[in-house]
Amino acid sequence: MLTPRRLILLTVLALTAMTTATSCSSVTKDAVRFNDESLSNSEFDDLLLGYAAAVPEAFLTSGNLDIVVAQGIVQNWISTEAVIAALDEAGISITDEDRNAALTALQGETGFNDAPQVVQDFYVLASASQSVANREFDVNIDDLKALYEGQSTQSGAVCLRAILVATQEEIDAVTARLAVGEDFAAIAQEVSIDSSATNGGALQDQASGSACLEQSNFESQITPEFLTALTEAKVNHATASFEIPTVGWVVLLVRPFDEVADDVANLISGDGAVAAGRAVLQDAKIWISPEYGHWDAETLGVVAVG
Repeated sequence: MLTPRRLILLTVLALTAMTTATSCSSVTKDAVRFNDESLSNSEFDDLLLGYAAAVPEAFLTSGNLDIVVAQGIVQNWISTEAVIAALDEAGISITDEDRNAALTALQGETGFNDAPQVVQDFYVLASASQSVANREFDVNIDDLKALYEGQSTQSGAVCLRAILVATQEEIDAVTARLAVGEDFAAIAQEVSIDSSATNGGALQDQASGSACLEQSNFESQITPEFLTALTEAKVNHATASFEIPTVGWVVLLVRPFDEVADDVANLISGDGAVAAGRAVLQDAKIWISPEYGHWDAETLGVVAVG
């Protein structure tokens, strides 16, 4: 795919559940603003149409561009500006060598070489800034905890317990027990029909045995229903129950950081860009053209209007 593996770590998972369409912006001068920086409608349209030309999947069957593509580019631009701001504040420059390394890596990505120059330049800058931040910024345990607890399912590490049952009546009984404070892991061991039941419903990486799953791999393997449930998940709080057709009814729990600290560190300790960018985003002044959504200061991401 065109975007590098971790370019959109700050992208809100809810975007992937949306399927409406958009046209190019023409109402306001800017598509998005970040502090004193802005991306004009004209610049945004160049990126959007250039991306779509290189990635046909950006179009819906109706022939319109998918709003998710537009929001993803907005999110990428904001995230990149945040990382660049963090680098500038630390007096760190992105060198030509950094840009060339990013270009070389991206040239191996499907679709990149077919994209127009403006799109290539956009992703080279994003990838280079992220690589420099990962190299220059250390992430300590407090940073990891803040990142995980603030954006647990968008931090790069997904650490969950799950309870799977066959019927809605059974899941209603489970949620009732959780509501009065019963232990999630104990209930999972008792009633879940998933293979994780013996481990208190903990979902683990089958290859490594890690208590956490790498986010990009995890997202590519789960159902839309599962992904949607994660968008509102809070650490150590059960999600609302949901049905996965032909599978059953599920409720999830994002595990507390203290349970999974070592595994989180193994997955994302090198992501200095995430921690640095997140710190900047918390205090940034961000505006997005309403046709693409609005900025959510809690999730630090673009969400749909309405």
